[in-house]
Amino acid sequence: MSVTGAGHNADLIVISGRVLTIDDDNPTAEAVAVKDGAIIAIGSRASIEEFKGPATKVIDAKGGSVLPGFIEAHMHLFSGGAELAHLQLTGIHGFEALQKAIRDYAPTRPDAKMLVGQGVDYTVLGSERVTRHHLDAILPDRPFCMAAPDHHTMWANTKALEMAGILQGRMLGPGNEIVMGDDGLAAGELREGEAFGPVLDLAGESRVRLGLSTGGGPEPM
Repeated sequence: MSVTGAGHNADLIVISGRVLTIDDDNPTAEAVAVKDGAIIAIGSRASIEEFKGPATKVIDAKGGSVLPGFIEAHMHLFSGGAELAHLQLTGIHGFEALQKAIRDYAPTRPDAKMLVGQGVDYTVLGSERVTRHHLDAILPDRPFCMAAPDHHTMWANTKALEMAGILQGRMLGPGNEIVMGDDGLAAGELREGEAFGPVLDLAGESRVRLGLSTGGGPEPM
């Protein structure tokens, strides 16, 4: 498969790979040629080597899989997959909308150990900061937490904080914080992984963090 003639020298060719083309008619190929940041040909090693010039960089994939066309600067594969089952809160604004989303979702997960929402905006309540009391007013009898889009902050209700053993606070490493309220108890805002880790563990999300720390990544070209 080619979009240009063989007389055009490629900037890069990848050979001896299993190129996944995302084309149902030709699902795999041996090699791929790239020029000016775009794929110009996919095919057999012999056909792709016709694009080789004196300045062409050649990478031997050694039988490995090659996924052309995927560009992602900051992907969390394991957690991203797990979050598909979470309550999606992107675009929710205002207490009433947040309340409706959570209360509509809760009955659909009757056996969940922990209800988890994700993608909630830091300004979901406008200038007012989210606390466990807001979430208690929405869902007081089941543990619930929700994550910000950047995954650096979570908020949890009192039930979740109690079950995680962090309602009274806890000493954490630098950069991690359980925000405390004026009453001496956790306010509900949990900053960074050491703070919200115990809450996610209740939901079975420890497998996600394990995957993030042990999962293999693609080799740079």
